[in-house]
Amino acid sequence: MVQIKEILQKDLKKFINFPFELYKKDPYWVGELKEETHKLLREDNPFWKHGVRKLFMAYKDGKPAGRICALVNQRHNEYHHENIGFFGFFDCINDEEVSDALFKAGKEWLRTQGVTAVRGPANPSSNHPYGLLVEGFDSMPAIMMPYNYPYYAQLIEKAGFTKAKDLLAFHRTEDDKFSERFLKVCERCERKGGITLRRLDLKNLEKEAEIIRDIYNKAWAENWGFVPLDKQEMADIVNELKSIVRVEGTCILEENGVPAGFYICIPNMNHVLKILRGSIYNPFRLIKAVCAWKKIKDARLIMLGVLPEFRKRGIDLILIKHIVTHGVAVWYEAELSWVLEDNAGMLRGIEECGCHFSKRYRVYQKEI
Repeated sequence: MVQIKEILQKDLKKFINFPFELYKKDPYWVGELKEETHKLLREDNPFWKHGVRKLFMAYKDGKPAGRICALVNQRHNEYHHENIGFFGFFDCINDEEVSDALFKAGKEWLRTQGVTAVRGPANPSSNHPYGLLVEGFDSMPAIMMPYNYPYYAQLIEKAGFTKAKDLLAFHRTEDDKFSERFLKVCERCERKGGITLRRLDLKNLEKEAEIIRDIYNKAWAENWGFVPLDKQEMADIVNELKSIVRVEGTCILEENGVPAGFYICIPNMNHVLKILRGSIYNPFRLIKAVCAWKKIKDARLIMLGVLPEFRKRGIDLILIKHIVTHGVAVWYEAELSWVLEDNAGMLRGIEECGCHFSKRYRVYQKEI
């Protein structure tokens, strides 16, 4: 018998702990710090100023068997002129009865919110871990990318969801090569002059963050599923990343003194999180994690953008080349993720810089 319980604020710990038990023997799954997940899911988190949510857990024979978050992101609906809800934080044993009960609970609540469709997984938005891993289960995910059991796709599809969009991840090592065409386009762009590349000024991080937020929001404005970052969300990202970002993994490209593009590449901290198992308060794990931090040899490109008025000049390729020459070279290898499956221009540039497809993530949708 499956029982569904709504999770209130006082019971967040049960909701957050469930996947750590579900995946405790999995060699690849990595849990985020429980404290950070708790902050995100608290009703007083700034994200929920423009959203509402309900958390549910499933119990089978009295034991925890699954969890789900049903939510409405009002900023998303306003920005895209849609009327949809989302599901996220979905974790479940391999049991269709359990997953159906979870989706039913989420769907019934979303109907009370007046939405006409549900999309996901979103934890809780496209600016957070997004999508379901459907290809590339044979390695650990990069930092801030999801990982799940292969059977999740079957459970979601049996619940009536179909593909809305795929998000792609690519991998590159220091040994991979640029195509001749890629190098020629970069050289032609550089010959025009006026282009400078500089690292972030970490001493003036607030000012730099606003430059990045402005470029990012304008660069991604027309992308499917994108929701602009407000100042508070950008401040939260800065606060989360400032302790791990390395200056050599950052760049702002200026053309004639005007900021035109940027990228941020960070060490793959999943090597550390895997050891910590959700908490920094175990001294033995913490010592091992610090040692692992010093040995990280891979990174993830988490943000890249070029202002629309500076596109089709090769600036995006110059940024990618700079990442490889001065970023990947530091860590030896990196993941570039994620890229929409139908972003032909970006996909072509990524492949021509020597990257190889590595993982596929799927966003699902269902009418309700």
